[in-house]
Amino acid sequence: MTRKDAARNRDRLLAAARRMFAEHGHDVALEEIAREAGVSRTTIYRNFATREELAATVFADNVAQIEEHAAGLRGQPGGAVKLFDFVLDMQLDNRGLAQVLSSVDLRWFMEHHRRIAACFEPLLDHGRAAGVVQPVVDVDDLMLAISMGEAAVSSRDAARRDDRHKRARELLHRALFTR
Repeated sequence: MTRKDAARNRDRLLAAARRMFAEHGHDVALEEIAREAGVSRTTIYRNFATREELAATVFADNVAQIEEHAAGLRGQPGGAVKLFDFVLDMQLDNRGLAQVLSSVDLRWFMEHHRRIAACFEPLLDHGRAAGVVQPVVDVDDLMLAISMGEAAVSSRDAARRDDRHKRARELLHRALFTR
């Protein structure tokens, strides 16, 4: 297998894992993810020894996407709002992931949490100066709001989950932002 094939298979596994964790929750079997990705059991185990390792890789990839998105928002008055919505959308698309990661090393998780918070710092400063972010809101408030957003998408009932996600987003926006 060429490196290109291996990279493509890994990307397919990550995409399938996102879908399967979102649709079936945290207890989906690696074999089901492999089937969804169109690869063999051997391929998934060659890349990921456990479901937790796969989920951690998806989460780390999400953090890298957040960092990339944040970099593109620097200097925009509404950048903090846009990044916040990007993260909430990512949570909705990746529901079930947090449950898989509940057993992950706390230091690893806290480092990724720190990286996400660091993405928001300059955007919050700029947003407060522009009057878009409430003056009292700091990065700890925003990270707490993100955790609340995660709780809002935890329901397996799709209609309830979507309604809770929308309501939570509206409430959090009113608390954090001026517009």
